[in-house]
Amino acid sequence: MVAEYASAALTTIITLVVVIVGALIAGFWLLSRRKLRFGPAERIDKTQQEANILLVRADDAVNAAADEVAFAIAQFGEKKAAPFVVALSTAQQQLREAFELQQRLDDAFPDTLTQRRDWSNRIAMLCRSAQSALEQQTAEFRGLRSLESSAPETHKALLERRDGLATARDAASGTLDDLAERYSPRALASVADNLRRADDALELAGELLTETARSMAAGSSVGDQLLRVTEHLAAAEHLIDAVDTLKTELAKAEKAAADLRAATKENLAEARALRDSPPDAASSRAVAAAMHEVEEALSGEALTPKAVLVDPLVELERLRQANAALDASMAGARNQQRRLDGARTALTGALVQARSQLAATGDYIAGRRGGVGAAARTRIAEAQRLLMLAEAESDPVAALDLARSSATHSRDADALARYDLLRA
Repeated sequence: MVAEYASAALTTIITLVVVIVGALIAGFWLLSRRKLRFGPAERIDKTQQEANILLVRADDAVNAAADEVAFAIAQFGEKKAAPFVVALSTAQQQLREAFELQQRLDDAFPDTLTQRRDWSNRIAMLCRSAQSALEQQTAEFRGLRSLESSAPETHKALLERRDGLATARDAASGTLDDLAERYSPRALASVADNLRRADDALELAGELLTETARSMAAGSSVGDQLLRVTEHLAAAEHLIDAVDTLKTELAKAEKAAADLRAATKENLAEARALRDSPPDAASSRAVAAAMHEVEEALSGEALTPKAVLVDPLVELERLRQANAALDASMAGARNQQRRLDGARTALTGALVQARSQLAATGDYIAGRRGGVGAAARTRIAEAQRLLMLAEAESDPVAALDLARSSATHSRDADALARYDLLRA
């Protein structure tokens, strides 16, 4: 009897456990189905809520911008306010499209989850675009109004800046005369017409300052005139400063060339040892050929008459090329540490040459941006990127390759820029 009771109790317990486990499994299954069913919809609802918020903000921005446009036209005229008018018109069109999409979401016809997601994302994009464009235009005209409110003080400051730049221009002229006595015309080509261009910019700035004074006396708007004066003075300042920049870079290039000559002589001593005790005959021949090229470069420097004008960048490039050939020939004949030491020696000159070439070409392009095309700008941007990588590179061999590539891109940019200006 006891056994029968025990068996019945065990059966009851097992049955209860099976029922409970089954209920848990069914519960988890229903919960997972609910997540799968409602998860995407809930995410789309959140996207739609964000789109609604952006729609309200964009509508407020368009309404506020309409008032700002009216003020801008009244204060600065239709021509000056034209970009603001265009931005407002575009924003209004974007807002109308956004409201149309919102109406589709709100109507009685059911939409698919994909439609709700796509329309909500489109609404958000339109609203952000409209609001961003209007904020930019609003900020510009508020800046003009700020200029108007402080026009007398700004005008006085610009007059003083113009006078200061005129003095700096005269000093730069003396600097350029000194440079012309030491360096070749090719070395000074990047700033050859800088002072003439600076004179033009200063003259235009002076004329505008005179017009601005008359406009202020007549009670007319002068914000746009003051901005144009600032632009002309900034252009003149850049052109004038480029003369001192070139002076500094040429001095650095001269020192780098002298240092590289000394380092090259030391490299030759090592190369002779490698040539005389090479790992194989081919290495000996390669080192000997490179040594001959380096010796010719050094002898050419020694034979140059003192009265001949020089171009340190050209000298540096000639030595760099000779050293590059020497380094290449020695690479297979010396151990890894020696190769790294040689790369570090060459890297100093290569970095200076790359920086100098980049600075000279960059100033040349910056002073003539209107006539320089995309190809030259792309090369100079790549030269800048490669130089940054070279300066950050811990491996001197890799850094040397990057620095040399940077200098090559700078020279290519210079050639392309000059070609563009010849065609202009």
